[in-house]
Amino acid sequence: MRQAIPEDLPALRSLARTGLIYDPDTDAVVDLLWSSAAEGCRIVLEDGADSADSDDRAGGAAAANSESSGRIIGFALGSLRPARDEQPATGHVELIVVGPEHREQGHGRALLAELERRLVTVGAARLRIRGNPPNFAWPGIDIRYTPAVCLAAAAGYERLLDANSMLVNLAAADLATEQDVERLAEAGIEVRRGRPEDEAALRAWSDEEFGGTWGQEAAMALRKDPPTLHVAVRDGAFLGFAGHGMQRVGMFGPMGTDEAARGLGIGAVLLRRCLADQRAAGIDVVEIGWVGPARFYSKTVGARLGRVFWAFEKPVTA
Repeated sequence: MRQAIPEDLPALRSLARTGLIYDPDTDAVVDLLWSSAAEGCRIVLEDGADSADSDDRAGGAAAANSESSGRIIGFALGSLRPARDEQPATGHVELIVVGPEHREQGHGRALLAELERRLVTVGAARLRIRGNPPNFAWPGIDIRYTPAVCLAAAAGYERLLDANSMLVNLAAADLATEQDVERLAEAGIEVRRGRPEDEAALRAWSDEEFGGTWGQEAAMALRKDPPTLHVAVRDGAFLGFAGHGMQRVGMFGPMGTDEAARGLGIGAVLLRRCLADQRAAGIDVVEIGWVGPARFYSKTVGARLGRVFWAFEKPVTA
């Protein structure tokens, strides 16, 4: 094993296409998780390499940057969530892929063990297989990737709460908003596309109202051209926002409405405007990730329950 370098990315994307059969945007997923990986937590396994060794034990950066002598047959990516509030620093196992002809030979277990070691080295006090916002591809393991679920269980991980996504068929969804936009305007509420200059105020409001990483994700959407975020504003104050394509172009969310403004239909308008953007971009089916109010999405745009994800965690042992 050795540390991956940017020149490996074409091979990693190609390898991932053989494994991520339920994710058509595989290249974008690899690029996303690569960009957010922790220092030293990008690993490749080469054909003929001794999986018990790593470049850290055999020369560090010099070995990582040396010319590869083997074909990449597997890789692993991990990220680190710093400690904050009362939560410890958490190492996230983001992605492990082994080529089809090299599976069932212990390579996945070896990659996982090495990635765990490296995550602990950079400060992880616990380990998770779960999305690490704001740069995440999934909220856990899609249970259809059964070997990955089995690998996590065999490695001593305990299941956390399940997570679901919902799917929206954009060809069938009613995305009209004109009448609702007019109704809200009569109440002094403007619904519009977000602007880059909204970033500071929107992040401050989101951090105060919702906490978590939604403010960071909203900022990611505002930096796109055009911004993939819609907002509701009254008297200069934000009342709601919804975005799409922050992490993956076919995904919707997050979305939030100020508690005092709920019940006015703001969320439905923002949702439909985002989905209209995605339909105009040629997307046929949108995935709403990490779903909370399933009834709202079903009633508003005919969304149906889709993928099921299992998240896992295990403590770091001395």
